Amino acid sequence: MPTTRRKSGNTTSAARSQQPLSFNARSNKITKPSVSAASKNLEKVNTKKLAEAVEIASPPPAAEEVDVQKKEQPTTAELAIRSQIDADKKEWTGAEAKATKITDAQVKRYWKKKEEERKAPRVHQQGLSVEEKVLREFDLSSQFGPCVGIARTKRWKRAEALGLEPPLEVLAVLLKADNKNAVQVQRAYVDELISSKFITS
Repeated sequence: MPTTRRKSGNTTSAARSQQPLSFNARSNKITKPSVSAASKNLEKVNTKKLAEAVEIASPPPAAEEVDVQKKEQPTTAELAIRSQIDADKKEWTGAEAKATKITDAQVKRYWKKKEEERKAPRVHQQGLSVEEKVLREFDLSSQFGPCVGIARTKRWKRAEALGLEPPLEVLAVLLKADNKNAVQVQRAYVDELISSKFITS
């Protein structure tokens, strides 16, 4: 037999303590407690004191200049990329000799061929140069290994050493742009996004 719920001995007293619902206009009035004039004056004084405290507590402009100097220091990821760039400059392979012979027109043809493989154009990359598009596409090609924390040239060479056949056009873009701004070119865009510093004020 299923268990039944026990009833408390005195159910009628609980029903009597509850007030009946009333839909009269007088009993449904909702009133707000009124604020006295003295408490309003007190609020004005408190807001003035708070505003003065905020002005006193604001940091002097010299502290902001110190933060600017800290921002300009390279991050550990940038230092690692710089050390990888220096190590890669010492090694010169046959692939790099071939890559230096690739012209800008060949790089543009390579990118046009990549775009034709897609069903829709890359709308979000319209403001970028062809070289940057090629490098970002290489960054997001997971078949060549992870792109975070490693220079693009080193990643390209590692993929070549593993027999993954990375595109020679990527190396050509890297070698041509290497002289302009080495760290910016060699560092993957995804790596910049992941290790970026967010400054909150």
